[in-house]
Amino acid sequence: MRELTVVWDFNGTLLDDLQACLDALNVLLRARQLAPVDRDYYRNHFGFPVIHFYERLGLIPVDAEDWENIGESFHMRYLFSKHLKLQPHAAETVMALHTAGVRQGVLSALEQGLLELQLEQFGLAHRMDFISGSRSYDGASKADAAAALKLKAPIVLVGDTEHDAEVARAQGWSCVLCSAGHQTEERLRKWGFPVIPSLQELVPFLKATFAI
Repeated sequence: MRELTVVWDFNGTLLDDLQACLDALNVLLRARQLAPVDRDYYRNHFGFPVIHFYERLGLIPVDAEDWENIGESFHMRYLFSKHLKLQPHAAETVMALHTAGVRQGVLSALEQGLLELQLEQFGLAHRMDFISGSRSYDGASKADAAAALKLKAPIVLVGDTEHDAEVARAQGWSCVLCSAGHQTEERLRKWGFPVIPSLQELVPFLKATFAI
């Protein structure tokens, strides 16, 4: 068996939180008399850093404190959403990789405490060898956190956004992108990495590619 480390993105990849994000975002937009967005628009335009996406919607913070307040307001609504759930096949995929002896961890732009809380809530924390989140709620880049992990190859980042592809390429990691999350298959395929429609396809792909 070949050693392998799988670096999971969380939001949109392991966690199906698209509707929760849409609902929380639209509350913020309406509060500032801005037009709400639908699922198609979101998946075609969402990206990192999140502040650039918000600015395109007209949700422009006046200063750093305002941006922090926007982030905290979003997450307080997001946390209480009834739509938060694991992606289909997420739990069994994590378990299958664990059984196969694959090292796993999470690299996320989500605030560290909230990330740990949600991984625990959905029963995944004890399967992770490392959990790397953000120090804030601002949805910034994961590039520096990725570089700090100092992982041993081979490494596969599994994510659902172009930013995941960008991070993997910068680190020289392999990458598999899942189109069931926050961005469309069309956007993801532009990066040249394998794209799967659901996590059900991940273990067979890794077995064929890395002989796990």
